[in-house]
Amino acid sequence: MKKILLSAALLFTLCGSSQDLKRKVFDYASMKENNGVCSSSADEGSQKAFNLLSGNNSKAAVAIAKAQYESDKSCPGVYESYGYALFRSGEWMDGVAVVEEGIQKFGGVPSLIKRRSDMSLEMFQLGTGAKNIDGNSVYKAKNSELPYDEEQFKSENLRSATLDLEYLSSLYPNDENTFYLGKIYQMQGQFDRSNAKFETLTDSDSYNVAARYNIADNYLRQNNYTEAEKRFLEVLNDNPGQPEIYSKLAEVVEASGNKAKKSEYGQMSQYYRYMPDFTAMEYSQENYDLLMFFGGNEKTAKEKMDRLKQIKKAKNDAYTIDVCLMVLKLHENHGNGVEENAADILTGIGKPALEKVHLLFKSDVSTCTITNLAGIMAKLKDESSWELMAEYLPYIAQMPSTLIPPALPEKMVEFDRDRGVREILKVVKGLLSETAVPNDDPLADLAGFSQYVYYMPLEKIDRKKVLAMARELKYTDTEIAKLTEKLK
Repeated sequence: MKKILLSAALLFTLCGSSQDLKRKVFDYASMKENNGVCSSSADEGSQKAFNLLSGNNSKAAVAIAKAQYESDKSCPGVYESYGYALFRSGEWMDGVAVVEEGIQKFGGVPSLIKRRSDMSLEMFQLGTGAKNIDGNSVYKAKNSELPYDEEQFKSENLRSATLDLEYLSSLYPNDENTFYLGKIYQMQGQFDRSNAKFETLTDSDSYNVAARYNIADNYLRQNNYTEAEKRFLEVLNDNPGQPEIYSKLAEVVEASGNKAKKSEYGQMSQYYRYMPDFTAMEYSQENYDLLMFFGGNEKTAKEKMDRLKQIKKAKNDAYTIDVCLMVLKLHENHGNGVEENAADILTGIGKPALEKVHLLFKSDVSTCTITNLAGIMAKLKDESSWELMAEYLPYIAQMPSTLIPPALPEKMVEFDRDRGVREILKVVKGLLSETAVPNDDPLADLAGFSQYVYYMPLEKIDRKKVLAMARELKYTDTEIAKLTEKLK
């Protein structure tokens, strides 16, 4: 539920010479759908382009998709992959034009309409001055923004997305298109219309919780506090410990003037936002005060480490594990030694701590926390940790330049030197592959910013041994040369 609510909040952020944008309007109901007959090369080319896009390599995706588009336009997927590749590379209007060309040729194909609506929503969200290119937010100088009036550009794209989603929702009333429509109507203040859409999703396994949450939120926005509180409590009963719901309940009771209840709900929202949801530490004033002790700036690093020492001495291991994981998830003590101290305590407890260490590793935490957790796993050297670390390893290459990458490769080498080097080389081979399309985009270096963490631990290993392992993994001569250059 949490991810759905957060992504919805991000997607539908409210937004308050140049020319006006005019988007095409299609009468999908009167258009005959024709999916064509995809050749094997068309399928293969489109899939390659989508794979490259998932790896934040839009430049290479454009090259492959364009070649396919120019040689074989036998099915909608060719238009979708080429249009989306252009869009992801920053060529918004060209990408939209290709997808719309596909719609004109093949009719109301849902995949093309869906892609078009997603593009429109992104343009609505970002406006004329920013683009998302290969996972990085790129902001344009004022003189290089798209030549449209900002508010009209957003409004027109939202209108286009709404029309597309209304058609898709009529075809598939129980999927994300209906959810997005409900959010759009909510944003526009059409709360009854929004609730009508969300009500259709209350029996959906995927959207039941989010739909019920948004229905309650609509009642809150309509100042129907009695119904809003009733609905939020019903959702909370089925999904305990959700910070967003406690935050909304705080808004509801504030309207009734119940300051004490508002304060309690506010504390509960804050507590469950930072406390790992798999711990045994339920909300209480004592536990909330402990969270604030480690999360606030009033206490010194020494006071916090002394408190951890007292807990380790006086409490059982299960409680100590939960507190240490809370400290790591908080990520409010980076650089003062407290997080490292918590990691050392968990390492000292040993394997009994591993199950929850793994759970936190798999959750949405900072990259610095990932480094600390990987350090614990590297020292304990339990086989159950290895698969998690190896699975996470390729993801680092896709991280945007705004993130400091975790030192996971180094920790894997610490866990097992030879296996660690081999796993790193498997990932690096794909990055150095001579089959990859050259990327002359100046943003490419930013997109690959995180890759240096792969090479740092390799530089500490005997060069001959690293290159010998690379050859065992079928590195080509060109890839060997590139690897050697990276290790200088």
